[in-house]
This record gives sequence, structure tokens and C-alpha cells, in this order.
Amino acid sequence: MRIQPRHKVLLGVACAIFLLHLGVAAVAKPSFQLTMFGDALPCALLIVAILAVRENFMFPRGVLPLFWKLMAAGLFQMLLSQAYWFYYDTLHRYSSPNPVVGDTLFLLAHVFFLSAFVLRPHSASVDRDMRLRHLDFVLLTFWWLALYAYFALPWQVVIQDFTKYNPTFYFLALIQHLMIIVGLGVVWKHSRGLWRAFYGSFICLFVLIAAGNLMLSVAIDHGVYQAGSFYDTPFLLSLVLLTAVAVFGPSLQPEEDKTPNREINQSLWTARVAMFAILSLPVIALLGTFEKNVPGDVAAFRLRLVFGAMLLLSGLVFWKLTVLARELRRLVRLSQASLENLKNVQARVTQSQKLAALGRLAAGATHEISNPLTAILGYSELLTDIPSLSPPDRESAQIIQKQVHRAQAAVNSLRNTLRNPESPHPTPVGK
Repeated sequence: MRIQPRHKVLLGVACAIFLLHLGVAAVAKPSFQLTMFGDALPCALLIVAILAVRENFMFPRGVLPLFWKLMAAGLFQMLLSQAYWFYYDTLHRYSSPNPVVGDTLFLLAHVFFLSAFVLRPHSASVDRDMRLRHLDFVLLTFWWLALYAYFALPWQVVIQDFTKYNPTFYFLALIQHLMIIVGLGVVWKHSRGLWRAFYGSFICLFVLIAAGNLMLSVAIDHGVYQAGSFYDTPFLLSLVLLTAVAVFGPSLQPEEDKTPNREINQSLWTARVAMFAILSLPVIALLGTFEKNVPGDVAAFRLRLVFGAMLLLSGLVFWKLTVLARELRRLVRLSQASLENLKNVQARVTQSQKLAALGRLAAGATHEISNPLTAILGYSELLTDIPSLSPPDRESAQIIQKQVHRAQAAVNSLRNTLRNPESPHPTPVGK
């Protein structure tokens, strides 16, 4: 595996930032300055990771450029989330800011990551038409936002209750992390070589993110969390590892997928996920009716949200079905054109076979005709050599010779035509 010089520099910078964090966390005491420093470190590491990932945009191999761009988009969303937390902590000294913006950006970042891995960048047989994949990404994004808006958002928008908001948000984030880890585990199991190490590194990376986020949630609930402390270490280490994973980029080569009908099966699973996203919302709303001690305003907010989300997701599914119908019509037209071409080819092959059979028959006929003509010519020449032959009979023998020569010329012309079918038509023999 070759490492680009810029990757080495960026990886060195990431390691230096992480070591700085360890040193400060070991000696610094809780303070506002430590909080600002702790909020700035993830932003710095995310910028380094984005620059490292961006170095892989220039390698056009399959869907790898799109994969790295989605990863960069997810990291940028996470950078915006961390920048908001930096701003949040500055406001927290004087007021009670709303955490919804930072949490929403954090969840959206993982939607980008999940969509990047769904591309299966290791496969060289991935469909190049990205229209359906873009729709799947939009569908997945709105579904996650609907879940967040249903479970967590009411406890900030309708009623501000952190005791119910925080556990719900952390639980949704944990589900997201587990989905990514399980999906990566499945891909890792079926990969090999450098790709196996690549996906294995991502599994370790997201395990660190999930563990760090879970540890933060417990520390925040118990009131012992301090930004810049060792509670941030798992998340910061995952960002360093992400920078290290970007080093794989120049050496990755998509491989042919030997699994039959892989793309068809992938499309079927995508359709099933879309149906699950649509059907899950009314089921969630139905189960929510049995939840006790839910204020009426929260219940009304959730009901309106479910109806709006179902309308939006149904519209996306209908759009996807429209695109699939157009693609199906295009494939049908291509199949019809291929069938017509096949019929024409079959007709030409049949005609060629007939001509070939006729050519073999004509070749045999010319051979059979040539032998008698040679005998007739020989006997006519013998007749002309007889001294006692009368002049009329000698003239008749010479006429026979001329006609035999004419017949032989026609046979030879036919034989030459059969040997070279592209040659011009033979010139008729004069009478």
C-alpha cells in the first residue's frame, strides 16, 4: 500500500492534536477555557479528516470518488455540529440554548456515512446510474429526520424537558451506529485483502464513536461531563483513525463481484427498506397511542408529523416508481430492438446456409460436368485426325470442339465464382 505525502502530513497533524488532547486532559482542571479548548479540538480533527478524504477525490475508480465525497459530506455535517456545540457552550454561560441544531446535524452526518457504505465501493459491477441511489439517500434522510422529530423533537419544541429529550436522542444515535456497524460487519465478512482491512478499520472507528457517544450520554446525565476531558478521548481517537483510513484511498481497486444478480438483489433490498420506512411511521404512531403520561400537545404534534412524513415519503416512493417505470420501458424497447436484430441475423444466417449448400451442389455439378466434356473434346479431336473423314463430318467435329470449349469456359467461370464469391460476375461466353 502506497501512502501519499499529503496523507502522511495530515496523519501526523491528527496524531499531534490527539496527543495534545491527552496532555491537556491529564493536567488541566475543569474550567470554561478547558471547555472551549475541548470543543475546538474535534473541529480541528474534523478539518484534518476532511482534507485527508478530499485527497481521494482524484482517483476515478468505479464509485470510489462518490464514496469519498459522501464521506466528506458527512464529516462536514459533523464539523457543523461540533462548531454549533462550540457556540452552544459559549451561550450556555448566560442562557439555555437549544441543542436541536447540533443534534440534527450529528444524525444527518451518519446518514451520509450510511449512504456511502450502501454504495459498496469495493464492487466494480455497481450500476453507474445514480438516480435511484440519490432517491434512496433522500428517502433515508427524511426517514431518520422523521424518527428524530417524532421521538426527541417534541421535548424541545413543544415542551422543554431534557430528562426525556437526551435519552431519546442518544438512543436514536446508538441505533444509527449499530446499523452502520452491522452493515460494515456483513460487508467485511464477504471482502478480502486490502478491502477487508479497510472495512475492519471502519468497524473499529464506528465502535469508538458509538462507545464514546454512549459514555458522553451517561456522563451528561450524571452531571460529570467536562469538555476537553478524557470523556472526549474515544471520539477524538475515532477521528484520528478516520484520517488513517483515508490513507487506503490511493491503493483501493474495485473488484468484480462474482455473486450472481447482485445488483438486482440490491435493488430489491432497497425497495424493501423504502416500504419499511413508509410502514414504520403509522406503526410507531399506533404504538404511541398506548404511551401513558404524554401531554396532549406532544401527541398532537406527533400526529401531524406522522401524516406529513407519510405524505412526503409516499411522494418520494412514487417518484422512485416513476423512474423505475421509465427504466423498464427503456429496457423493453431495447429488448424489442435486440429481438428484431436477432431475427435479421437469423434470416441472414439461414440465407447464408442456403447459399453455402447451393455452392456445394454447384461445385459438385461442375466437377461432374467437366469429366464428360473432357471426354467429348478428346473424341472430337480424334475424329478430326482421321484422314478418311469427309469434309462435312470434319466440320461437325470442329463444331463439337467449339461447343465443348464454350461449355468448359462456362464451367470454369462458375468454379471461379464459387471460390471467390466477392468477385464480379463472369462475362458471358460468346456464341
